[in-house]
Amino acid sequence: MLSSLHNKFSSLIHHYREKYAVKDASLSQESSKNVVTSKNWDYEILFKGAEDVPVGDILTSDPYLEAYLGPPTDPATLAYITGVHWSTLNPVWNAKWSLLNVPEGTVLEMNIMDKDKMKEDTPLGKAFLELGSKLDGTLEHVLEITKPDGKQRGHVLVQTKGYRSAGESAALTKPSTRGPARYSRHTSYAAGVLIWENKYEFYAYRIRLYHLIDVFGSDRQHWNVKYENSKRIFADTYESLNIRNAIHSQHSYLYRHGHNTIYGEPATAADLGKLLHGDRLKNNPEQDLKMVVFTYSLIPKGLYFSETGAAFFQDFMSKHAMHANRATEVIYAGEFRLFRDESHHDDWTLMIDNNSGTYAPKKEDLPRLKRVFELNFPDLVVIGLDHEDPQLKEIREETEKIEAEMAAKRKQGFSLFSGMTSRAEDVEDEA
Repeated sequence: MLSSLHNKFSSLIHHYREKYAVKDASLSQESSKNVVTSKNWDYEILFKGAEDVPVGDILTSDPYLEAYLGPPTDPATLAYITGVHWSTLNPVWNAKWSLLNVPEGTVLEMNIMDKDKMKEDTPLGKAFLELGSKLDGTLEHVLEITKPDGKQRGHVLVQTKGYRSAGESAALTKPSTRGPARYSRHTSYAAGVLIWENKYEFYAYRIRLYHLIDVFGSDRQHWNVKYENSKRIFADTYESLNIRNAIHSQHSYLYRHGHNTIYGEPATAADLGKLLHGDRLKNNPEQDLKMVVFTYSLIPKGLYFSETGAAFFQDFMSKHAMHANRATEVIYAGEFRLFRDESHHDDWTLMIDNNSGTYAPKKEDLPRLKRVFELNFPDLVVIGLDHEDPQLKEIREETEKIEAEMAAKRKQGFSLFSGMTSRAEDVEDEA
């Protein structure tokens, strides 16, 4: 069965490359001959850390930094978030952010936050930095933190490298960013027990992708009013309210931050491949990565996803609603596979679709989804497929059979979310 599945994959990829003339990733990024210069600025900003931040817990804090290039409440504002450092008043983030075409006098707002595992995060204070000609070259900044009560305590340490916008950056009509995209990987050991016999970690991922507003604007995919599971989740009934609360509990459980959460910056396709497959390739370098399927929901806060596991997701009415934290609208949703295409220069290739019954994303928006990933990972080959594609449907059906067989062998006899499951006895999982 596996060899048959591999052959179908090869046929599908070849067909897609022929139909859409997919080129080498290395050749798809043409160097610009545009030498336009601007009065605006490009910046490489390094959020190095902080000293003596305000106390958020009893004696210490779990600080992270949010940065905004504009009003934090505006969805179009460029934003950046560092990882969390636990139980310290002197965090070291060393997190980099690349900004393009920033107008003179733009204020960079930095919010220092205390991560709370059980409730809403607590604001510790703010710091501000005005960008422009005064910050030409490489400079170090020690910025005072102003607490919510107006008092000052501690400092944020920031390094800026500023230079005039030129070329493609100068041709932009508004501020933008080269990222990098940032990820957090959240580990659940209880969920891992449900899926693997010899592996006890289950990973849920969040990647903060840029250029979502640039590509999708304000367009969103509303929940699918024609899908019975969606109606059960989003209807205005007491039962649906309970289901949504359960979905929120599931999301919070899988995406909670803790000492085993890791953070990083996947700047290339290889970085993305290492993040998703690094552990499994260490254990089995010959594993066929095309067989590994991820379920995702893309919302304004980022790409939320995890590996699709038949045994684990048997207790979820909707995988996509869970990843989207019961959102009534998403930017996009479906499934994807990330693998090296051995028949085409070993390119890292993302095969992504719109296979979500809960949100039913429009196939006409697949090129926009493809563009978002290409902007965030320029050397990634992206293949966007409609879930009704005949070859993809065959591959999905065979993959589901393999998953079901593996799940049956494990004979799992318990539920991770017993007592708060969102799955009704007579409701089937979404396709």
